Amino acid sequence: MPDRHGPMRTGRFKVEIDDVEVPGWQSVDIPTRWTEQGEYREGDEPDWEKKIWGQTHFADLEMERGVQPGDTRIFDWAEEVRMGDVDDGRKELAVVMMDEEGAPQIRWEFQGAWIKVYDPPKLDAGADGDVATESITVAFDKMVRIEQ
Repeated sequence: MPDRHGPMRTGRFKVEIDDVEVPGWQSVDIPTRWTEQGEYREGDEPDWEKKIWGQTHFADLEMERGVQPGDTRIFDWAEEVRMGDVDDGRKELAVVMMDEEGAPQIRWEFQGAWIKVYDPPKLDAGADGDVATESITVAFDKMVRIEQ
């Protein structure tokens, strides 16, 4: 019986692009978030500084999936961005983490997402059974975490 109160496992997730599930993802690195820090002084006390926060920044979303014959969705999306197609180049992307039974638990939504880097598979005739993968780096306007 799964532990419903323990930590989540990292291997159960799905990816949706514009509300359509896209299979085959091997890894997704949810972006790091950090907030700038500043300091200021009040009055004329030289030894007293107050820490303040500034703008919040996000790293890019990094994703890797197995190449599947006939499925060109990721390449096509990268091409839309390359061609400057503003309407189709930005998409709504979601990463959904699921529990042991497959029920959604945590959902990260990336609004206004677009492919910044497309990395096609590296082919190696000497590899023994390795899976061909394509990787993308995704920039986005906003990240939201939703508990389901």
